[in-house]
Amino acid sequence: MAQGDTINRIIDRVNDFNRRVRDLEEKVRNLNARVNTLDDTLLDKTGDLSDDMQDLRDDMSEIRDRLANMEVDIKEINREKRKFVTSQELEEMENYMDLMNPINSSFITKSEAQDMLEENNQEAMSKNEVENLIDRKLKNLEKEQDFREAQN
Repeated sequence: MAQGDTINRIIDRVNDFNRRVRDLEEKVRNLNARVNTLDDTLLDKTGDLSDDMQDLRDDMSEIRDRLANMEVDIKEINREKRKFVTSQELEEMENYMDLMNPINSSFITKSEAQDMLEENNQEAMSKNEVENLIDRKLKNLEKEQDFREAQN
């Protein structure tokens, strides 16, 4: 019987080892399945990330193109802007036009100029008289301009 007990114990141990090997094989299969699932998931995520990265590259390229177009447009606008008249230049032109306006300015006729020259030749005008004459003309112009501004 001792030999029967030994055989039974050996059989029990072999059965136990077989059960353990089957359990380990099952665990390995489960681990392989999980690893395969993780690999598939990782590949999917990597593919998604690659697609997202490509989309970002495309967007960046589009943004660069739009930015370059904007820079060109800004340069064109600046070139065009240089052609425009500044407000100071416009004011200067208005002042010149006001000075040259025959309606508001005091001009003399040819005959009046000849008469003045004859008078001047007969009576040489002093420097002070010329300055006084110019001052009077300027004051008349200023009065007329003030009058126009008051009317506006």
